[in-house]
Amino acid sequence: MKKIFPATAIGALVLLIIGTFADLRIDQVLYMPGNGFSSFFERLAPLIGATVLMIGAALLFWTYKFVKENLAKLVVSGLVYLGSTLIALVLCHKYCHTPGVVYGVIVAVLIAWLVSRIPDNLKQRYRWAGIAIVAVFLCSIAVLEVAKVIWGRVRFRAMQGDFDLFTPWYHPNGKHFRSAVAVADNIKSFPSGHSQFAGAVLSLCLLALVNPNWKDKESMVYGVALVYALVVMFSRMMQGAHFLSDVTVGFALPFLALWLARYLLIKQLAQHYPQEYELA
Repeated sequence: MKKIFPATAIGALVLLIIGTFADLRIDQVLYMPGNGFSSFFERLAPLIGATVLMIGAALLFWTYKFVKENLAKLVVSGLVYLGSTLIALVLCHKYCHTPGVVYGVIVAVLIAWLVSRIPDNLKQRYRWAGIAIVAVFLCSIAVLEVAKVIWGRVRFRAMQGDFDLFTPWYHPNGKHFRSAVAVADNIKSFPSGHSQFAGAVLSLCLLALVNPNWKDKESMVYGVALVYALVVMFSRMMQGAHFLSDVTVGFALPFLALWLARYLLIKQLAQHYPQEYELA
C-alpha cells in the first residue's frame, strides 16, 4: 500500500489536469442521455455509499460490551451510530425512494447482526476501522456539499447547447447561473456526489487492514473498490451530470481523507500491536 496511495494521487492529479483543458470536449463525446448503464449506477452508487456508512457506524457502536463500558462513551457512539444510519437511509430514499428505504433498513439490521458476531479479540480493532470509515465518509461529504454551493457549476446536460454557461472547475460561481437553469440542482456539478459515494468505498480496505489474517488482502480490496469508483465516475460523465474534473475532485475528497485516516489507524495499531504493525 506504500506505493498504491501515491500512485492513486498521481493518477487523480493527471485526470484533473486533463479535465482542466478538456472538460467540455470530453462530455460532448461521452454524453449519452437516458442510457441504461449510467442510470443503473446513478441509483447503485448512493446505495453502496450508504451501505459503507452503515458498516462504519455499526462497527463504531455494536463492537462495545455495553455492560462494561463508560456511559458517556456509549451515548456519544450511539448518537453517531443513529445519526449516520439516518443519513444513510435518507440517501437510500433520495435516490431509490421506498424500495431504497426498505433496502437500507434490512441492510442496517443485517450489518448489526454480523458485527455482533465479530470475535471479542478483534472488536477493538474493528471499532477503530469503523471510526475511520465514518470519518472518511462524513468529512468528505461535508466538504463536498459546501463546495457545491460555492462553485455553482452548471451541469453539462443542463446547458442545452448554450456552452457560454460552461466555466472551468477552478472558477467559483456561487448562484450566478441559478436563473439560467430550471432546477437548482443543475448548478451543483462540482464536485460529483456520486463519485464521493464511490470513493468512500475505498475505505473498506481498512476492514482487511485491522484483521491479522486479512492484512495481505488490503490491496486487493482497495483495487476492486478503485475499479468500481472509476466505473461510477465514467457513468456520471456519460449522463452529462458531471465533467471529468467534477468526478476527479469528488473521488479525491474521500481518497485524501482515507489516506490520512489510514495513517492514523496504522499509528494506533502499531501502538497497541507493535509486533503486527509498523507505521506505513
